[in-house]
Amino acid sequence: MVLRFLTYNYLIMIGIVSWMLAQLIKSIIFLCRNKRLDFKTLSGSGGMPSAHSALVCSVAVGTAHEYGFGSPYFSLAFTLAVIVMYDAMGVRRAAGQQAKAINDIAEYLKENKCNLPDGGKYLKDTACQLNESLGHTPLEVFAGVVLGVCVAVVSIIWLR
Repeated sequence: MVLRFLTYNYLIMIGIVSWMLAQLIKSIIFLCRNKRLDFKTLSGSGGMPSAHSALVCSVAVGTAHEYGFGSPYFSLAFTLAVIVMYDAMGVRRAAGQQAKAINDIAEYLKENKCNLPDGGKYLKDTACQLNESLGHTPLEVFAGVVLGVCVAVVSIIWLR
């Protein structure tokens, strides 16, 4: 029943297809660069292209096609797309840069056995590193936009 709902709703379908294609492209890029598979790239955030941007842009283009540019539905889809893309390049990207800085500081403190007030207990207890790939560069967001628009246009042509 869930699968039928997802494939019945055109806008949800193109959003999911865009997201899946972006995640697949990320995985292929990771494989080419690192010569190994990492299944985290199939669901993780960050990287080229932005899956979030691809999803919201395909839904916005599909909404414009279904209801017109003057509809309140398109206004909502467009506004959501702009917020998601702005957030990906701004807040989420800054959080990823901060995570990298914190990871570097923690690694330095561990390697140099600095005199820490708690004897380094906190650093030893937090063995896992913070996720550094949270946001996107403008190029990664743009690639997601292009992918999302292409998926929507292809689906409009194909479903005619």
